[in-house]
Amino acid sequence: MVRLGTVCWLALLGSSLAFGRIDREEISDYLGVPMMTHGRNVSYDIPDPDLPEISQWLIGNPNRINLGRIGLKYKGDTLAASQITEPRQELDLWTGVIKSIFKVDGSLVKVTTRGDFETDAVTFDIESKLVRSGDLKVELDFPYPPIHTTKYKYEVFTGVYDFPSNHTTSIVPERLPGSAHIYHEMQETSYFVNLGWPLTSPLKLSRDEPEGSDKLNAHRYTLASAWSSSTISFTARFSPEKEHADLPLLVKARNLIGWEKYWSEGGFVDLTSSSNPNATELQRRIVQSQYHVQVNSASKGQTPQESGLMNNGWYGKFHMEMVVWHAAHWATWGRQKHFDAIFPEVYETLLPSSLARAKAMGWEGARWPKMTELITGRSSPGGINGLLLWQQPHPMYLAELAYQSKPTRETLKRWDRVLSATADYMASYAWENGTTGKYDLGPPSYGVTENTPPAETRNLAYEIAYWRYGLDVAREWKKKLHERVPEKWTTVAENLALPPQVDGLYAVYDGLNSSWWEDPKLTSDPRSLIMMQGILPNTPAVDPEVALRTADKVWDIWGDARIRGWGRPVLAINSARIGNPERAIYHLTAYDYWIFDDAGFAVRGGAGGTPPPFMPGNAGFLYAVAYMAAGWRGSQSDTPGFPNDGSWVVRHEGLLKAP
Repeated sequence: MVRLGTVCWLALLGSSLAFGRIDREEISDYLGVPMMTHGRNVSYDIPDPDLPEISQWLIGNPNRINLGRIGLKYKGDTLAASQITEPRQELDLWTGVIKSIFKVDGSLVKVTTRGDFETDAVTFDIESKLVRSGDLKVELDFPYPPIHTTKYKYEVFTGVYDFPSNHTTSIVPERLPGSAHIYHEMQETSYFVNLGWPLTSPLKLSRDEPEGSDKLNAHRYTLASAWSSSTISFTARFSPEKEHADLPLLVKARNLIGWEKYWSEGGFVDLTSSSNPNATELQRRIVQSQYHVQVNSASKGQTPQESGLMNNGWYGKFHMEMVVWHAAHWATWGRQKHFDAIFPEVYETLLPSSLARAKAMGWEGARWPKMTELITGRSSPGGINGLLLWQQPHPMYLAELAYQSKPTRETLKRWDRVLSATADYMASYAWENGTTGKYDLGPPSYGVTENTPPAETRNLAYEIAYWRYGLDVAREWKKKLHERVPEKWTTVAENLALPPQVDGLYAVYDGLNSSWWEDPKLTSDPRSLIMMQGILPNTPAVDPEVALRTADKVWDIWGDARIRGWGRPVLAINSARIGNPERAIYHLTAYDYWIFDDAGFAVRGGAGGTPPPFMPGNAGFLYAVAYMAAGWRGSQSDTPGFPNDGSWVVRHEGLLKAP
């Protein structure tokens, strides 16, 4: 099917679709997997080998789904790509309008697509003499979520058409002219596609197959011109309720206003006066990334999944450890309203389940999940999910971003409950080592790079530094509110073990010797060590001189070809922080290794079948650019991350310093 525009506003799917019925196991049977943790058994959210179906089911459910597919039909059949000639598509970034022009059997077709700022709707204007002749029509089709399997690490969930009997669709009667409705029901999930069009260009909706059909096109519909017209113009609004879709002209009007407001507010970086040959491509990436984060990440109440709204990779779930990389840029680019639309609401929503999780595991406070969704708040039981640590102090980092933008008592009160619950957990989770007299973290634990042996991993360097930072922020937060600082927070913060060192350099975790630098499993991704003096603000846990030497060593052994995902942004930030702007700009302009496609999507790279795009790449890139242009708390000069060699002329406005 030739898509006029991907309809990717997503709903949450009820929790029985991925496997349908499970005959031999009950969801209530899953209680986690116990692991010995400092003298007691603690149940972690990891796959239970005795309950493989339930474990996989819990990973996959609930999940987001693709709501529908809208395309073209030519002479009664789905228009195939092979039937299209001379295609050209342009996106106007200022207005958010996509214009597609192509030919079918020599006849010109023009399609204009707009997304709505205020509703889950999309509008189309289709112009062609093929519309007038009745040969070209609109096709709507409704997939069923694929059956989740363990065959692929990451699945691309665009929906399948192999199970027509598992769901139902129907046309809902409508007496009001200029509108129609399709109802789609899939077990616990149901919604309407509300269609609207101008009375001056009437359309008619019909179903291709009768209700109850078991054919692959059982849920396919046709929208066609009701009279002799060369234009089809309509709005498709997806909603849990039956309602009237706004007319295309109204959506167009507010779409123009919304995009102009977006581009006119907030920050911007202008490199157009630079003579450096890398400046033009860097400018392209800056502008296109701002567009993509608005479309994929300007959400309410949660961050997107790592593949944004393009597809349903990672089972359609978002990752709590990635929320900083998804959303911190909103604050430093002066678009705080988008930041505030997510935080702290996502934590408030997940707070009850996180408090219950910590209590069930024998700790105080709130233990935040990893890969999750908002219905259950469950941490999907993946092999790494239940043991990952670095998402726990994120609320402190994000709260500091919020306070920097609006340093008021209102901000302090808004975040206080979340920070207190987080700090309570962090202080409770750390355990006092009777031998050293210090508080340790783990085992079992996984760190940022997820490549250490969890049963042996204690005192991960970045995580323990982040723990100290987080507890310090929580303590200062209470002082600003003129409230008592819990004694346990202070005891643990000031007696945490320091990040481990070997031969004057930081090591990934405690117990390693200098030979770890020759261990390919660990050196294939040592980004956690550069995060200690990069994304992490200054903290007493980190010695700047040791961190500087470690960063240089990491760069010596971490080759360009192995860096992927958000590795480049964090390398750029680290390089700027340690006073090496030449290396910082290198990381942002290593175009042979860090690929942005022609649409401006950052490519994650590496193995693993990861579905594109990779939104933390674009969002992390923007965070790094703001870091390098506006600086960070304590930086003195302007544009500290850009070389002062005369080839870079960096003008910026509306940016805020990072923490």
